[in-house]
Amino acid sequence: MRFRDKVRKAKRPVVVYEILPPREKDGTLDSYAEKISSLLSQTHIDAINIPEVHDENERGERPVQNLERAEAREFGRLLQDSVGIEAIVNRVTVHDNFEAQKNWIKETFYDYDIENLILVGGESSKIQYEGLSVNSASEYITRDLNSGRFDFFCGGISIPSREVESEKLLKKGSNGIEFFTTQVLYDSKKIKKMLKHYDDICKKNHVLPRRILLSFAPVSSKKNIAFLKWLGVEIPLQTEKRLVNEDSNMTNESLKIATEILDDILENNEKNEIKVPVGLNVEHIMSYNFQHSINMLQELSKRYRKFCIKTSLYD
Repeated sequence: MRFRDKVRKAKRPVVVYEILPPREKDGTLDSYAEKISSLLSQTHIDAINIPEVHDENERGERPVQNLERAEAREFGRLLQDSVGIEAIVNRVTVHDNFEAQKNWIKETFYDYDIENLILVGGESSKIQYEGLSVNSASEYITRDLNSGRFDFFCGGISIPSREVESEKLLKKGSNGIEFFTTQVLYDSKKIKKMLKHYDDICKKNHVLPRRILLSFAPVSSKKNIAFLKWLGVEIPLQTEKRLVNEDSNMTNESLKIATEILDDILENNEKNEIKVPVGLNVEHIMSYNFQHSINMLQELSKRYRKFCIKTSLYD
């Protein structure tokens, strides 16, 4: 079953692993692909999510140096060809003009054989970008290109803390976005509220809600926490204190927090009959957290799959 078919089946579990393309010091693309092959031997995942990395200078000084990485599409093609798992490549839509974006999109399909995209907007709504908005890009891809010889499957990003996020999800869904990945979660309050509001607004407009992949990542140091916050992840003060107080055992504490958040979201969905399909997206943030992220993926997947088996929300 293709990744898109799994996403569209609300009752079917969907688990994605997010990994950055390798840096030069990480070794060759082939050696990095072996990591993914090892991952697949430890747990089941449905696709590999590959971000597109930008400096994002508007956020201020970057806590972690941004070193040059392999081309995301090159890495994605290798994973599809040698490991046998579908790749999802992220694309920031706003930086290049329409002609450049068209060329990149067509090249991605013809030269790299990649059909799964996550379309990402700019880092700030206050900046006037020369490129396309996510809505314009997704409309062009799914209505213009897909009506011909192309066959793209498009996702987007969800930021639960953003104002009127549910309305944004609804609009993006109407323009061809079929799933969303959230920002990394270190709190459940805003995502629970957003899921409820999104469910309500979809019912009101008589449309099926798109699947939301809940994102999690382990942290192992104060530097990791600073980097997540720089990326815009909201970490409540009490949660940050929990992590810092367990400095020598921070990864285990971050796993505990992630399981608590996931359980809280799933229980809230069940209790309030929120019919928005959810999934998992686990990432490592730093390459040295790779094994920690695998441990998190395994534990969260186990809990999430049990929920999918038991729930009648999507019947």
